[in-house]
Amino acid sequence: MNTYAEIDLEAVKHNISEIKKIIPSTTYFMAVVKANAYGHGVVAVSRAAMEAKANYLAVANLKEALELREAGTQLPILILTESPTSVMDEIVHHRLTQTVYSFAEAKALSDESLRREKKSSIHIKIDTGMGRVGVAPSEAIALYNKISSLPNLMIEGIFTHFAKAEEHADSYTAQQFDKFKSVISRLDKITLKHAANSAATLFHPNTHLDMVRVGLMMYGLYPAGGMHRSISLRPALSFKTRVVYLKRIPAGSSLSYGGTHVTSKETTIATLPVGYADGYSRGLGNKGQVLIKGKRYPVVGAVSMDMILVDIGNSKIDIGEEVAIIGTQGLESITVDELARLDSTISYEIICGIGKRVPRVYR
Repeated sequence: MNTYAEIDLEAVKHNISEIKKIIPSTTYFMAVVKANAYGHGVVAVSRAAMEAKANYLAVANLKEALELREAGTQLPILILTESPTSVMDEIVHHRLTQTVYSFAEAKALSDESLRREKKSSIHIKIDTGMGRVGVAPSEAIALYNKISSLPNLMIEGIFTHFAKAEEHADSYTAQQFDKFKSVISRLDKITLKHAANSAATLFHPNTHLDMVRVGLMMYGLYPAGGMHRSISLRPALSFKTRVVYLKRIPAGSSLSYGGTHVTSKETTIATLPVGYADGYSRGLGNKGQVLIKGKRYPVVGAVSMDMILVDIGNSKIDIGEEVAIIGTQGLESITVDELARLDSTISYEIICGIGKRVPRVYR
């Protein structure tokens, strides 16, 4: 196994513990494990979150929820968007909590729950300014009252999602929160009111309410590019590969597709078996660096589907030497935030982009 992602589950548990220090002891912790736990592996990470006393799990769709149930996960699972009405039998059978923002969704779930003689929990989503899914605040009370009349449904929660929580001095989050409070102030029978994502959990403590929904920070990454690190998080993911080929080449040699790098002097080029199909972005060609024996070396030429080239100069490096793409060697570290800056993207995309063919190794 040359290329793999190493996941430190103790770091996940440490991060949850650190985050819990900044929320009220009565506030629930929802571990957001959608997108294969942000590339870290949903089953293993969810187990670690449960060991760290997470109260709830959150996923994006039914497929992700079923993967957890099939692995034996018994913790409550919230599906963050509405599901097709055709799969309500699965929702009820697997005791999943469904997000609702239309009466048709609620009615379909109620009908199936009644048919099976079971009760199902739902959370109503309010769109306070994200502009994606959710009922408008002006229509929320009417929808709540209409859903309340349906049998075999329990409105357990109500929530919203912030669009600019990373901008902790921006007034937009306050405006969204005020809209949300105007709705929940008229509802007194809902157990879980929640709004705070990772950034709001860190920057807007007034939004913690009954539960926080934490994704990014659980994996050891900070909102807003790592600014304002008021809690001590540990990155849970390292991305590693090995040198598989070494070649001494003369000055003036053109490298990789398009010949975007030409050597200025005689040097040694190391080939690494990782490429954009594994999640190492093409945007990092001639920009990225890797660590070998605790020293930085530049990625040269275009990133191909399965390989990248690294200029190691005259260094003495053997085939099989471990390479850190993300992680630490000696005193040097290459972080997710560094790669995100170089690729003009965000940390979420870097970790979620690590491909399925990359094995996850847990420790």
